[in-house]
Amino acid sequence: MKFTKAIATAILVAATSTAFAAGGYASLEYSNETNRATDADNIKEALVVGTKDGDTDYSLKMENSQTEFGSGSISQGLEVRVKQSFGDKGGIRPYLGVRLGEKVSSSTHFSHYAVDAGVKIPLGNGFTGDVGARYRDAFDTSNNHTTQRAHVAVGYELTKQDAVAVRWSRSWGDEEKDGVRLQYTRSF
Repeated sequence: MKFTKAIATAILVAATSTAFAAGGYASLEYSNETNRATDADNIKEALVVGTKDGDTDYSLKMENSQTEFGSGSISQGLEVRVKQSFGDKGGIRPYLGVRLGEKVSSSTHFSHYAVDAGVKIPLGNGFTGDVGARYRDAFDTSNNHTTQRAHVAVGYELTKQDAVAVRWSRSWGDEEKDGVRLQYTRSF
């Protein structure tokens, strides 16, 4: 755990420092999720800071969530993420990403990894689409964190520096959730 904290602290300092350089950005996210098994509403807020270097995106995501709005347990998460975009076929850009993270709640903490793949598609007039999937699992599989997720998102560029997006997702495996996420991004 000390090693994870040291790495996370170093990455946080590096990410926030580079986020304000050319190619840097910060995003605020709010998600509302419904657990399909229990019908409980879950909420999640996140801050993402990152930088883009050509076709590579480096970021750090810090999130808080509550498993049942108003009465459920609260957990925090931290992820280090790298996403690589490929080609530009008429504006269509496939991507592949990897994540390493730590999840902490009142009863447990554990490390996990994830792999993302998808494609961004220009829709015209400042709109973009994003269709993708994620596989996530804990390094120690006894933590019941194995999930797959599919998503569809639409983004809109308000200005050259400001963008908003809405995403619908469905997770299955150890989490059975449908979610809607709202996101605001400011580029520097």
